[in-house]
Amino acid sequence: MGRPAVILVMCGSSVATSNLAAVKLEDEADRRKVRIVTKKGKVADFNMLVDLHKPDLVVATSQTHARDNIKVFSGVPLVTTLGQDKLFDEIFAYIKELGLG
Repeated sequence: MGRPAVILVMCGSSVATSNLAAVKLEDEADRRKVRIVTKKGKVADFNMLVDLHKPDLVVATSQTHARDNIKVFSGVPLVTTLGQDKLFDEIFAYIKELGLG
């Protein structure tokens, strides 16, 4: 695989929910032996964070918009655990499609 995938994980305040989601993504990446780098932030700073981190994809636990053809996944299943495995499969399949990880 190529370089690690950069995942921007976002929530409303960048305090608890984005940290929880990032840890779950990192743990699942380790389990799947996929290299990722997570960057955390709040949705209000979306444009600035995209410019700063140049993510390959975004996982957001609150409403946000797409930009620059960057795929946005809903991170709500990482908080509720309902549909979490399906979300992991979708995210890691997308990372593989990009040739990253």
